Amino acid sequence: MKKFFGAFALAAAFMASAVPAFAAVELETRAFIEVTTTDANGVTVTKMEPVERAQPGQEVVFVITYRNAGEEPAENLVVNNRIPKEMVYVADTAQGESALIQVSVDGNLFDALDSLRVTEADGTVRAAKASDVVALRWTLQGGVAPGDSGSVRYRAVLK
Repeated sequence: MKKFFGAFALAAAFMASAVPAFAAVELETRAFIEVTTTDANGVTVTKMEPVERAQPGQEVVFVITYRNAGEEPAENLVVNNRIPKEMVYVADTAQGESALIQVSVDGNLFDALDSLRVTEADGTVRAAKASDVVALRWTLQGGVAPGDSGSVRYRAVLK
Protein backbone atom coordinates (compact mmCIF):
# COMPACT_ATOMS: atom_id res chain seq x y z
CA MET A 1 0.00 0.00 0.00
CA LYS A 2 1.43 3.37 -1.00
CA LYS A 3 1.51 6.07 1.61
CA PHE A 4 1.13 9.71 0.65
CA PHE A 5 1.01 12.73 2.87
CA GLY A 6 -0.84 15.58 1.15
CA ALA A 7 -0.64 19.29 1.87
CA PHE A 8 -4.01 19.27 3.60
CA ALA A 9 -2.91 16.47 5.88
CA LEU A 10 0.34 18.32 6.58
CA ALA A 11 -1.58 21.42 7.59
CA ALA A 12 -3.94 19.48 9.82
CA ALA A 13 -1.40 17.10 11.33
CA PHE A 14 0.59 19.44 13.51
CA MET A 15 -0.48 21.67 16.37
CA ALA A 16 -0.60 25.36 15.70
CA SER A 17 2.31 27.25 17.12
CA ALA A 18 1.47 28.95 20.39
CA VAL A 19 2.03 32.43 21.76
CA PRO A 20 0.61 34.10 24.87
CA ALA A 21 -3.06 35.04 24.46
CA PHE A 22 -2.32 38.74 25.09
CA ALA A 23 0.17 38.99 22.24
CA ALA A 24 -1.01 40.27 18.85
CA VAL A 25 1.18 37.83 16.96
CA GLU A 26 0.06 36.10 13.79
CA LEU A 27 1.51 32.71 12.92
CA GLU A 28 1.52 30.76 9.67
CA THR A 29 2.99 27.30 9.15
CA ARG A 30 3.83 26.11 5.66
CA ALA A 31 5.40 22.90 4.35
CA PHE A 32 7.87 22.76 1.48
CA ILE A 33 10.03 20.30 -0.41
CA GLU A 34 13.36 21.17 -1.97
CA VAL A 35 13.47 20.73 -5.72
CA THR A 36 16.83 20.71 -7.52
CA THR A 37 17.02 21.40 -11.25
CA THR A 38 19.81 22.01 -13.74
CA ASP A 39 19.40 24.81 -16.26
CA ALA A 40 20.58 24.82 -19.89
CA ASN A 41 24.02 26.10 -18.81
CA GLY A 42 24.50 23.21 -16.40
CA VAL A 43 23.93 25.37 -13.30
CA THR A 44 22.21 23.49 -10.49
CA VAL A 45 19.50 25.44 -8.68
CA THR A 46 17.69 24.30 -5.54
CA LYS A 47 14.44 25.99 -4.57
CA MET A 48 11.67 25.36 -2.10
CA GLU A 49 8.22 24.61 -3.44
CA PRO A 50 5.01 24.12 -1.44
CA VAL A 51 4.52 20.41 -0.85
CA GLU A 52 1.52 18.90 -2.56
CA ARG A 53 2.29 15.28 -1.74
CA ALA A 54 5.14 13.79 0.19
CA GLN A 55 6.10 10.15 -0.17
CA PRO A 56 7.66 7.91 2.49
CA GLY A 57 11.30 8.83 3.01
CA GLN A 58 10.85 12.32 1.57
CA GLU A 59 12.13 15.26 3.59
CA VAL A 60 9.77 18.17 4.23
CA VAL A 61 10.81 21.65 5.39
CA PHE A 62 8.35 23.24 7.83
CA VAL A 63 8.53 27.05 8.03
CA ILE A 64 6.66 28.89 10.77
CA THR A 65 6.36 32.61 10.10
CA TYR A 66 5.47 35.02 12.91
CA ARG A 67 4.41 38.67 12.62
CA ASN A 68 3.64 41.17 15.34
CA ALA A 69 0.29 42.62 14.23
CA GLY A 70 -0.07 44.63 17.43
CA GLU A 71 0.93 48.11 18.45
CA GLU A 72 3.29 47.01 21.24
CA PRO A 73 6.48 44.94 21.08
CA ALA A 74 5.90 41.21 21.59
CA GLU A 75 8.34 40.28 24.35
CA ASN A 76 9.44 36.75 25.30
CA LEU A 77 7.80 35.21 22.24
CA VAL A 78 7.77 31.41 22.34
CA VAL A 79 6.86 29.34 19.28
CA ASN A 80 5.89 25.72 19.96
CA ASN A 81 5.32 23.18 17.21
CA ARG A 82 4.47 19.49 17.41
CA ILE A 83 6.07 17.19 14.89
CA PRO A 84 3.30 15.55 12.83
CA LYS A 85 2.91 11.93 13.97
CA GLU A 86 3.53 10.77 10.39
CA MET A 87 6.93 12.51 10.38
CA VAL A 88 10.34 11.96 12.00
CA TYR A 89 12.36 15.03 13.02
CA VAL A 90 15.73 15.36 11.28
CA ALA A 91 18.44 15.97 13.89
CA ASP A 92 19.90 19.47 14.22
CA THR A 93 17.69 21.05 11.54
CA ALA A 94 15.68 23.41 13.76
CA GLN A 95 16.70 26.98 12.96
CA GLY A 96 15.67 30.38 14.22
CA GLU A 97 17.68 33.56 14.28
CA SER A 98 18.35 34.72 17.85
CA ALA A 99 16.27 31.89 19.28
CA LEU A 100 16.92 29.35 22.00
CA ILE A 101 15.86 26.06 20.41
CA GLN A 102 14.74 23.14 22.54
CA VAL A 103 13.11 19.79 21.79
CA SER A 104 10.74 17.50 23.65
CA VAL A 105 10.28 13.73 23.62
CA ASP A 106 7.02 13.86 25.61
CA GLY A 107 5.46 17.20 24.62
CA ASN A 108 5.92 18.62 28.13
CA LEU A 109 9.60 18.86 29.07
CA PHE A 110 11.78 20.87 26.66
CA ASP A 111 15.59 20.88 26.69
CA ALA A 112 18.61 20.14 24.50
CA LEU A 113 18.31 16.69 22.90
CA ASP A 114 21.43 15.37 24.62
CA SER A 115 19.88 16.23 28.01
CA LEU A 116 16.70 14.23 27.48
CA ARG A 117 16.08 10.58 28.32
CA VAL A 118 13.49 8.07 27.11
CA THR A 119 12.08 5.23 29.21
CA GLU A 120 11.48 2.08 27.18
CA ALA A 121 8.49 -0.23 27.73
CA ASP A 122 10.71 -2.62 29.73
CA GLY A 123 11.72 0.21 32.09
CA THR A 124 15.23 0.78 30.74
CA VAL A 125 16.27 4.38 30.27
CA ARG A 126 18.31 5.56 27.30
CA ALA A 127 19.50 8.81 25.77
CA ALA A 128 16.92 10.45 23.51
CA LYS A 129 17.46 10.42 19.74
CA ALA A 130 16.14 12.76 17.06
CA SER A 131 13.56 10.12 16.11
CA ASP A 132 12.09 10.44 19.64
CA VAL A 133 11.38 14.19 19.26
CA VAL A 134 7.67 15.01 19.25
CA ALA A 135 7.80 18.80 19.62
CA LEU A 136 10.08 21.80 19.14
CA ARG A 137 10.25 25.12 20.97
CA TRP A 138 11.87 28.38 19.88
CA THR A 139 12.23 31.10 22.53
CA LEU A 140 13.02 34.32 20.68
CA GLN A 141 15.64 36.49 22.31
CA GLY A 142 14.53 40.13 22.49
CA GLY A 143 11.21 41.54 21.42
CA VAL A 144 9.45 41.58 18.09
CA ALA A 145 8.58 45.17 17.20
CA PRO A 146 5.14 46.09 15.84
CA GLY A 147 4.98 45.17 12.15
CA ASP A 148 8.13 43.05 12.31
CA SER A 149 8.18 39.43 11.26
CA GLY A 150 10.51 36.48 11.12
CA SER A 151 10.48 32.74 10.79
CA VAL A 152 11.73 29.52 12.32
CA ARG A 153 12.04 26.17 10.57
CA TYR A 154 12.84 22.50 10.84
CA ARG A 155 12.98 19.39 8.65
CA ALA A 156 11.20 16.10 9.05
CA VAL A 157 10.93 12.92 6.97
CA LEU A 158 7.67 11.15 6.16
CA LYS A 159 7.63 7.68 7.75
